[in-house]
Amino acid sequence: MKIFKKIKVFIPYTPRRIFGIYCGTNTQEELWIILKSITKIIFFRKKISGLTKIFEKKFSNLTKQKYCLTYGSGRMALYSILKSMKIKKNDQIILPAFTCVVVPNAIIYSGATPKYVDIDIRNFNINYNLIEKSITKKTVAIYVQHTFGIKCDMKKIIQLAKKYKLKIIEDNAHYLNSNNKINSYIYASYYSLDHSKIINTHLGGVITTNNLSVYNKLKKQHRNIHELSRIDELRILISFFLEIIFLSPLFLWIGNAFLQFLNYFKITFFFRDELLKQKPAYYPCKYNDYLAEIGINQIKNINKNLSHRKFISNFLEKKIKWYNFKNTQTSNQSWLRYSFLVNDRRKFVKIFNRNFKLDVWYTSIFQGREKNYNEIRYDIGSCPTAEYVSKHIVNFPTHQKIPKNIYKKIFNQKLDFIKKEINRKNLNLYRAIK
Repeated sequence: MKIFKKIKVFIPYTPRRIFGIYCGTNTQEELWIILKSITKIIFFRKKISGLTKIFEKKFSNLTKQKYCLTYGSGRMALYSILKSMKIKKNDQIILPAFTCVVVPNAIIYSGATPKYVDIDIRNFNINYNLIEKSITKKTVAIYVQHTFGIKCDMKKIIQLAKKYKLKIIEDNAHYLNSNNKINSYIYASYYSLDHSKIINTHLGGVITTNNLSVYNKLKKQHRNIHELSRIDELRILISFFLEIIFLSPLFLWIGNAFLQFLNYFKITFFFRDELLKQKPAYYPCKYNDYLAEIGINQIKNINKNLSHRKFISNFLEKKIKWYNFKNTQTSNQSWLRYSFLVNDRRKFVKIFNRNFKLDVWYTSIFQGREKNYNEIRYDIGSCPTAEYVSKHIVNFPTHQKIPKNIYKKIFNQKLDFIKKEINRKNLNLYRAIK
């Protein structure tokens, strides 16, 4: 038995239950829905229709927004918002310097220039106190990202935007609250539906707005974007089916390697080209009815989804006390992850790697790009807090495939180590900036 345990240490792929960030909301029922859709495409060549419109209506009701449109991905939705603003050359968009690389990519694709602002080390969102200093005559909008489902102070940002007559683009890729009422001043909000998000349909993005004029601009653009081919739709569904199985806790130990193998031979489908500098040919594209059917099912179960995430995060918050929220604030968060800083991330991840995959998102200042920041117009050293955070952050998953007792069991065993490793010493970075 002892020999077997020693062997396990040196074998990278050994059967065990590992909790990652992907496919945490998908159910067995949804596997059958996907199989049914695959059968329709292959054997009957039957195309379902009308479900995207139903999904848009339900999503609009969920977010309490008047208008809603769907896209192939969240970043495509962002690009469409930017294009509707009629961006001029040299226009600047203020955004946090701690995000996914697809965000500055979309800004650059639109013709605008990203203007990076450092983050608040306490919650990993844009540092409100630095926004005003970054506003110039060329600034046209503020991009607000609710990082890891932790909501920004929108009242303050809206006041600032009104003062300088700037538009607000709200990034809700990590955030979803069924009681969410977005201020009418916001130009538009967008959501991501990819495999790591609160609602997961493998791929997909949504734009919501209360502004009829904005909606009409977006709808006009939307008519002209293309649909993916039947083959690509089939590959998406196959990818989705396999991800739900192989990125589950039971198979994650081998799942990532297996899916990468399939992707190499182009059996699976994902918008990975969007991580590159150049805009892909299919960008943007439309959402499809097969994925919308999954989305409808997930909206039906959204309260259970959010409730589970809050339960997990409230437990972690009692132990870690990173955010130090008041009770009223805690209820307003979506908790895509529970994230905090540690002294030695490599050591911390190694301790937990038998149970959790923690070294994912945003372990680079721009997730998806580890170097050549000049291509997205970022100057190294300009946002020191974001750069520091990217080297020390860990992300605990919160989704429904994590049993409620797993953290209690593991944290009771390792709480002393965790408390010792939590990195609070650089909170003075925030104070110095403020």
